[in-house]
Amino acid sequence: MTNMRITGRCLCGAVTYSINAQPLGMGQCHCKDCQRASGTGHMSLARFKKDDVTIKGQTRSYASKAESGNINTRHFCPTCGSRIYGENSARPGLVNVSVGCMDDHSWFSPGVVVYAKDRAPWDHTSTTIPNHERMPPS
Repeated sequence: MTNMRITGRCLCGAVTYSINAQPLGMGQCHCKDCQRASGTGHMSLARFKKDDVTIKGQTRSYASKAESGNINTRHFCPTCGSRIYGENSARPGLVNVSVGCMDDHSWFSPGVVVYAKDRAPWDHTSTTIPNHERMPPS
């Protein structure tokens, strides 16, 4: 497979990014932290090698401890608050990019749903792909 050229930005445009790679994985997370960070029922994410992602503009970050004990660090625009990407201490060198900030996300097709135990009854994500009650072991 050839690399994709993906671009995206925050709501105000102060932070932009480009990715020259295929995603390593795609999924949706229903954990309470992702619900609070997104302001809705889940976060749609695509995982890439950090070296394949170029960020322009300044981001701020917020780190919190996940249920697993790992540290999730979410990076967002300090002006408009758009969540751009996240990092997890259990997966150094990888980033999870928020699909909603991509200029074109028509290619996105989640392969997994995690933290299905926290899914709101009104938030309908696929049940035809693996749904895990928590984060499955890597």
